[in-house]
Amino acid sequence: MRKDIFRLAAFLVIGMLLGGVFLTVIIGRQIDKLKYANELLCRQLELCEDDLNHLKQSMGAREKEVVTGVETNITITGENMTALEESAVLPVLDKQVREWLEPVKGQEVKELNHLLVPQIVDNRVVEAEGAGYRLKVKLVVIDTNIVVYLEAKKEKLPVG
Repeated sequence: MRKDIFRLAAFLVIGMLLGGVFLTVIIGRQIDKLKYANELLCRQLELCEDDLNHLKQSMGAREKEVVTGVETNITITGENMTALEESAVLPVLDKQVREWLEPVKGQEVKELNHLLVPQIVDNRVVEAEGAGYRLKVKLVVIDTNIVVYLEAKKEKLPVG
């Protein structure tokens, strides 16, 4: 009788431990997804605030079309990535491209050197999540909101 009680107690403890482990794994995944979603939303909020500031600055020049924002569409090629890995890499690439194109904001669209914009980004390497991604410009649409279509290809970073 006593052995049965110890055996039952042992199964109960093992069941609680396994349940705790599985629950931790499930909640951990959800926390990771929420963390990346929160980072993405914070970045979008920063971009909206930045665009709003540029729009306020250009309100005085209503007749002139002024570059007020930069939008990126990045596709990662040559690499099979999970959605979680891609959601970690894309914001880093997006942020770097926007930083490079920040000096273009506020310039008049008609006066902007349209050949300069793709050259700022094309063939540059961005480090994200321990890997290098070479950017290749596929298309640039220049208007008050510049849209840049890019391909990012993963490559090994030089050691040193």
